[in-house]
Amino acid sequence: MEMVETSVLIEDLIEELNLLERHLQILQLLNREGPAGIMKLSQLTGIPPHRVRYSLRILENEKMIVASPEGAKIIGDVDTFMENLKNGIGTIEKRIDEIKELLNSFK
Repeated sequence: MEMVETSVLIEDLIEELNLLERHLQILQLLNREGPAGIMKLSQLTGIPPHRVRYSLRILENEKMIVASPEGAKIIGDVDTFMENLKNGIGTIEKRIDEIKELLNSFK
């Protein structure tokens, strides 16, 4: 990804998108591989254990996973969760288009 100079206004948004991507990577791995612990998820993804732990906590708060003796396992409806995220991203795309229009009006 090309590095572009950004403002603080954009940096926070990019960081949130990176977090969302990480949470989804972990959920996808759990969906594909089944229950897994923090260390295994870290090894398989290359994501540091403390960040995996945070993502698991977020996914647990979303009622998508629970801790089990085998590791984190999915309990939520992945298809519905993904559809809801896609809808939310659609809303975000519309807002971005509106903001682009506002930016273009400065010309």
